[in-house]
Amino acid sequence: MNCIKKLNEKIEGIGKRWELVLVILLSALMVLGIIIGMGTLTSGYHLVDDHEFLEWIHQMRNEGKSVWELIARKLRQDFTLRYEPAYYATRILSTCIFGVGLTGYSLVKAAEITIACIFLYYCGRRMGATKFYSFLFAALSLVGYQSAAWWKLGPQESQCTMFFAVGFYCMLRYLENQRKIWAVLSIVLFFIMSNFKESFILLIPFLMLYVLYSELQKDGETALTWRRIWKCIRNRFWYLLTLGLIFLVLVFVIVVFVGVNDYDMVGLDASIPLKVYAEALQRSFANDLKWYKRFGILFILILLTYWEDLKKLWKEMLLAASFLLPQLVIFGQTGLGERYILPSSIGAALFFVIIIPKWKPLSGKRRMVYVLGLWLLLAAHGRVALREADYFRYRGQSVNTMLETVLEWSDQDTKVLSCFRPNEEGNLTLNYWMLVHGYDNVYFWTEEEQLINRVCDVNLDYPDEMMEEQDYDDMDIVVMYNQEDRHWCYTPTVDLSDFTEVECGTLTLYVRKDSGIVPEDIEIEGLRIHF
Repeated sequence: MNCIKKLNEKIEGIGKRWELVLVILLSALMVLGIIIGMGTLTSGYHLVDDHEFLEWIHQMRNEGKSVWELIARKLRQDFTLRYEPAYYATRILSTCIFGVGLTGYSLVKAAEITIACIFLYYCGRRMGATKFYSFLFAALSLVGYQSAAWWKLGPQESQCTMFFAVGFYCMLRYLENQRKIWAVLSIVLFFIMSNFKESFILLIPFLMLYVLYSELQKDGETALTWRRIWKCIRNRFWYLLTLGLIFLVLVFVIVVFVGVNDYDMVGLDASIPLKVYAEALQRSFANDLKWYKRFGILFILILLTYWEDLKKLWKEMLLAASFLLPQLVIFGQTGLGERYILPSSIGAALFFVIIIPKWKPLSGKRRMVYVLGLWLLLAAHGRVALREADYFRYRGQSVNTMLETVLEWSDQDTKVLSCFRPNEEGNLTLNYWMLVHGYDNVYFWTEEEQLINRVCDVNLDYPDEMMEEQDYDDMDIVVMYNQEDRHWCYTPTVDLSDFTEVECGTLTLYVRKDSGIVPEDIEIEGLRIHF
């Protein structure tokens, strides 16, 4: 125990300049160590979300569309389902910069997460946490199933988390010294964040409550009265008003023009029974939130032993609830999982890693068990992050090898049958990959109808000639998932007796024996982590 105390004293004794250097190095090492070490940085396409890069490149190269045309059209299209204008604008611009290769996109993601980690650390420091707990706060916010946001190129959680972390830091600086530049910077960053993804708009009520909480902590009084609350509001009136207006305007736009239940099962729908929400929450805690459940029970049991003192933490518990409950509600039908755990993981870490360790009653052996639990939670989530990164690398290598192989085997007469449905994005990726490289030769299998046609995505409209049935005997290459792929749903009931099977990691290729194509065995490195 004395060794730990001495080590902590040494850490706390580090100067500000070296602190900054160490935080940058540790954050970069944590992020780059995983994405480079596990191979996600160069894992390429994954048949999910990233098909849009190829679609836009095809439209710019082969159809003469400009970047601004694509942005305007996508925003009009997306506005009927979602509100995320900044996301698509930056996504299309990055496509124009990086092109077909995805390593540049991956490096940008890594930079976003690294910046988020650094600023979350400094948020912890501004909230009064030690260096030790501040880095633990940043790590527990970002490491776990939510680490999928580090390497998946479709989601916008990495951008939102970065803008939130930097904006929250600026807000904390403003609350400390009242300099207007920090207030303006934080408002701008929160506004940008809110235009990337709707769920992050729901953090604004938490931010407003935190401003009041901070003011209440400063005045030194204990009794909470309306007069005291109004005094705190007056002290930060224009800041709170600006945050409130941003929140109300964006919510109004979404409710009136976009809708609150238009996108799959994400959103609010009064017709959905509470049982659906309860079952989704139960699934979440049985799957991607399981470590939060296991250690959360431990933490709560420890805190309950301080019952009388715990009741005095009602303001802090209200803060945590204002952060977490809106996220649980908006994802109530599907549950929280993978990248959708962000930003909730930040709210959980804020309470359990920043607020509670500073709480004076927590001491002795119970404190030791509590801190050990935090470290074990990080270790469990670190294992999860490594395992998920390993699978992502394996699947990416499988997909990219498949794409390169199909391209190599193709000529102008080759016909490729894609059997990825119901994953329409898989069909889109293969289709646009071939179009970008000058081949319009991909056909699509529908299992329920035993039908082959040119309909790439059943959710889109196509001319009649694209819907005409095609002959299976004309297909030279067949591509499908196998059971090692998490998107595998079924094995298509097509006759493969005249085909040669070629395993390609999580995918399987079949080549017609009389097609003139001479297939070779494909070597894909399997999963490295099995624990």
